[in-house]
Amino acid sequence: MNRFARRSSSSVAALDRLAQALHELLRAGEASDPFFLAKALEILVKHLGASQATLVMTSGATVETRWWHPELPDEEPPVPTPSFCEWLLEHPERMLVVHDIRTGSHARNLAELQGFPYQALLGCTLRQGEAVRALLFVYFEGARTFPKAECALLEAVAGAMGRVLELEDLKQSLHRLEDALAITKAVMEDNSTKDPETDLPNLRYLEIWQKTMLAAGHRPGNLVVAQCLMLIKNRKDVARLRKAVEGVRAGDLVLRVAPGRFLIILPHTPHSMAHILLLRIRTQLGSAPMGATLWLPGPEGLGLDSCQPRLDEALAESRAMAQPALVWRLPEGAQEEPPQRKRTPPRPSVPQRWEPPLLQQP
Repeated sequence: MNRFARRSSSSVAALDRLAQALHELLRAGEASDPFFLAKALEILVKHLGASQATLVMTSGATVETRWWHPELPDEEPPVPTPSFCEWLLEHPERMLVVHDIRTGSHARNLAELQGFPYQALLGCTLRQGEAVRALLFVYFEGARTFPKAECALLEAVAGAMGRVLELEDLKQSLHRLEDALAITKAVMEDNSTKDPETDLPNLRYLEIWQKTMLAAGHRPGNLVVAQCLMLIKNRKDVARLRKAVEGVRAGDLVLRVAPGRFLIILPHTPHSMAHILLLRIRTQLGSAPMGATLWLPGPEGLGLDSCQPRLDEALAESRAMAQPALVWRLPEGAQEEPPQRKRTPPRPSVPQRWEPPLLQQP
């Protein structure tokens, strides 16, 4: 009975400490509190009897300590231990528990841990979806065991800190979006991005659009690019050009890149569909010479220059024909012949007014 009473009292005490720590965590402040992360680390140190708690941010293969407690004035951030960080990154769903560094599984890394001031530690990951956002470590001076209540406290604090980091990322994304919209509005109001004669986007617009597209994390795998020749002699030619542009889908881009030369960019468009759309535009422009190719940015973010030679070659071949046609010059490995257009055209839809896509600075 005495042994049972001692075990029961210790379990009750551990649960009381856990409840008290969670209560302090809830009172520590909302996610908008800039010191919430520091307060959470302080709670861990206080209720676990630890010597230090650190929050290590991860970015690819780079790890950096951003928050730690206790923190002295003008103190340099603690250097993360590579072996502990690597273990957590390899096992993000598990908790790192080291009762004694000298005798545990990490004893083989004692050469790396020379001068390490702690003997026991707990560690876990802060995840957003499948990605690891940060690593949380709690260090102890002496060897010790860790009851389940203490591991539960670490998981609870890590979950709260992970939500705070996720909200902070969302805030930063919203701020970047607001800045991009402000830049977009300024660019759209700048007449230097429009051709004065046709009111189409010009090379300046293409430069900004290309930088934005290549800087995006989810750039298209391939884009259809075409060049068309059409001389603008009078107002009738301008009206015919604008009518053709009005039938272009939202998200497509038509630009005037030189006198009598127009560039058409169709993102997220299969080769066969792009062939039909380009034939329609070419017909509306009076069966003008037109060359087309595929622009493959790839992981390297290759610019439009990478496909310009194929585009010039296709346009030159179209111009040399007695009856100019749409000529394709595809990169190696792509389909050589576009599918033939069906004789029965689809039911025409009511065209909407075309507007150039919004620009965002990278």
